[in-house]
Amino acid sequence: EHRGLPDVLQGRWRTDLQHMWGSAACTLSHIQFYDRAENELPVIILEDDVTIHPEFFRFLDEVKFPEHVQWDLCHLSVINPQFSSVASPERLVAPHLIECPPNQIAGAYSYIINRAILERFLPSVEEVDWQLAHQTDVIASYVIEHEPKLTAPDFRLDSVRMSLDHVSWHQNNPTTD
Repeated sequence: EHRGLPDVLQGRWRTDLQHMWGSAACTLSHIQFYDRAENELPVIILEDDVTIHPEFFRFLDEVKFPEHVQWDLCHLSVINPQFSSVASPERLVAPHLIECPPNQIAGAYSYIINRAILERFLPSVEEVDWQLAHQTDVIASYVIEHEPKLTAPDFRLDSVRMSLDHVSWHQNNPTTD
């Protein structure tokens, strides 16, 4: 926190998001994967408070992207009840695979990066989860629909990001007792 934010974190990070140091750290740790060379992709990103389905890799191997589908990002955790093959059957592109409509996904506990997206992701004016949820018009995003979920937040685990944000919030917003 003493060293300040790097240049890659611009805009709201310097003003009304400055109490979110945990989210800033999360953003920086994720961004390092957004510009990987093609031979280093795909990459699976899991947040620190995620739980993984016991058969995660077996099921993931069974999901097939159709050859005509060019994708940047695939979400593995989705909490938006309005977003499913039942709610949007026209967006189902293959079994268990749904195209994200613009600005419709909520939550990003885990995801797969298939192509470099860094140049479409900057400047980082919002935290990573917000950007992944609201830039589905510029990042070709899909969701793997599976019950139970392949990954999900484990609310019994303390998230480092949330813990840091809590401390920073109280440091930047002292109570006046």
